[in-house]
Amino acid sequence: MDRAALQHAVVIGSGMMGPGIAYSLAAAGLEVKLYGRTGQSAGQGLLRFERLLALLQQAGCISAEKNRAVKSLVSVTSRLEEAAAAADLVIESIPEDLLLKQELFGRLEACCPASAILTSNTSGLPATRLAEKLQYPERFAVTHFWNPPHLMPLVEIVRGEKTAVSTAEALVALMKRAGKKPVTVHRDMPGQLGNRLLHALTREAIYLIEQGVASVEDVDIAIKNGLGRRFPVYGAMEHADVVGLDMVLAIQEYLCSSLCNADEPARILRQKAADGDLGRKSGKGFYDWSKRDAQAVIDRRDNFLLELLKAEQDAGSESLDA
Repeated sequence: MDRAALQHAVVIGSGMMGPGIAYSLAAAGLEVKLYGRTGQSAGQGLLRFERLLALLQQAGCISAEKNRAVKSLVSVTSRLEEAAAAADLVIESIPEDLLLKQELFGRLEACCPASAILTSNTSGLPATRLAEKLQYPERFAVTHFWNPPHLMPLVEIVRGEKTAVSTAEALVALMKRAGKKPVTVHRDMPGQLGNRLLHALTREAIYLIEQGVASVEDVDIAIKNGLGRRFPVYGAMEHADVVGLDMVLAIQEYLCSSLCNADEPARILRQKAADGDLGRKSGKGFYDWSKRDAQAVIDRRDNFLLELLKAEQDAGSESLDA
């Protein structure tokens, strides 16, 4: 099979990530089966998929015609082996449990076509470990969609030690067809690429709070109104080159030694987890969520992402018209 012509996909997981991944693949023209363990969970996945389509259309990110076209390409199933038997591509998005995922991929390898690509949406488990029990690990890679997958353009293609170059290239080409911004992670490291960057920032943020340098609120204000304002169009490496590497070096000469370089989670983070202060799910974390509306925070995030997506689409259309 020509992997550049992927046509049939199965997305495993009808919860938070699966419907958005299904949308992304259908937007690239693939026929998608969204799998749920039961008919009820599969049906709930379809409802989530239809809601995100309506949201995208309401925001002007897709037309009614595009809505209908994408919707016609997605169906649900609770019969995994039957769906996988006709798949060119399978993407799983089940809980982050290595053994559970390995068992799933063993089932998939037994029923998928020999040429099918198998992938995981894991946000951090090693691709090599996930594929270590496969007979053909060269056809396996990680495709980490950032959440929410229907709004976030980043997809990390992570190669395991035995992933074939052609497998990674086919996935990159597919993600570009889907309008995503794929990056290839050539070395299979814990946390991949994006999460390593995120947790480096999170570690320093927690350290600053723990050391009494700034409040929780002010740390987030600094991130959202400083780094966050320019990062969508201005990367860290671009910034380094623009200001001059001599200046970056001069700053790092005195700053690096004072940055947090802990090789284990912060004491305050461990204590909060031990106390049951888990954030939104328990009502209290770094913030007191009894005084904050978590859904409003998520809606603010998603509305911003929708506006940004629409603006990028409009800018792209204007450049094409020009």
